[in-house]
Formats: sequence, C-alpha cells, structure tokens
Amino acid sequence: MSTHRLARVIVAAVAAAALGGSAVHATAAVDTRATTARQILRTSGISLATAHPGGTHAGSTAKANITDTANGKGALTSPWGHKPNRRVALDPRMLNGLLKLNTQYKYRVAVSEIVGGKHSATSRHYAGKAIDINYINGKHVGSGAPHKGLMAACRKLGATEVLGPGNAGHSRHVHCAWPR
Repeated sequence: MSTHRLARVIVAAVAAAALGGSAVHATAAVDTRATTARQILRTSGISLATAHPGGTHAGSTAKANITDTANGKGALTSPWGHKPNRRVALDPRMLNGLLKLNTQYKYRVAVSEIVGGKHSATSRHYAGKAIDINYINGKHVGSGAPHKGLMAACRKLGATEVLGPGNAGHSRHVHCAWPR
C-alpha cells in the first residue's frame, strides 16, 4: 500500500472512530468523493472558476475546491466568508449531481462557487452541499441561458434548494443545494 493511500486510510479510520462509524465506510466516502471529483476535472463540459467575483483567494475557488477533493483533501472556504478558512468535505450527492448535469442531462455548465465566496451565514455552501452555476451552454444565467431546465434537472438529481432568476439574490446564477 502506498504511503499516500495508507495516510488516507488512517485519516478515514480516525474520522470514523470519532463519529462512531466504520473505517471502511469512511474510506469509501473519501474514495467516492475523490473519484467523482477527478471525473469532474476530466469532463470538458464542466468549467470551474479560477477566481472569485468578490475577492481574491486562489485556494478557495471552484477549481481549487474540486482539485483538493480529487486529492483527498477538504475544500477550502474563503477568508472573507461567514465560515472562513475551513476545510469542508464535499457532499458526494452534490458532486454526482454536478457530473450528471453534463453526462446525463447534457448541459455545459460553468460553476462559479462551491464552498468559497461569501454566502448567507447558514448557507449549504459552507457544508459542501451547494454549487452556483453562472453559465449554461455558453450563455450567462439571466441573459437567455436555459436556467429553468437546468433547475428542474438539479431537482431530479436530488437538490432540494434550487434558486435562480426570479429568486432574490439569484438573478445571475443558479444555486443548487442538496439536503443537510
């Protein structure tokens, strides 16, 4: 077993023990997250932001969040958000939903935020359960992008909080969040 793999197994076992779960289950969750994140990084129809509209912090961009997850680490929140500089495990359902928006529903999407940026204090972003999408099939949300169809697809993929144009604060992006 490689040193990297052994370290991941030990971290998962300690986390599982702390939560009263099994090491096997915890390791499987880490592997699922990492595997799905790697698939997202390889998918040409999913673009991940490398900058924030409201600040600069390369370690908390959507691209950095998915890359960190692919490498078995938690995604990093931004220093200016309500939960600054924290590592967050991305929800496997959210990762799978993002991937399937492209592979199953054939949307080309640009993700502007995951756990980075600034959101409401109780936002599911800070729990690793939400994504913001600002471009759909090459069109900016709010400027003719097919946001209603994408919002319906998010709901079918298990998102229970889906907001977009017509909802306060969401005129230029679609917010899809999975249950806590």
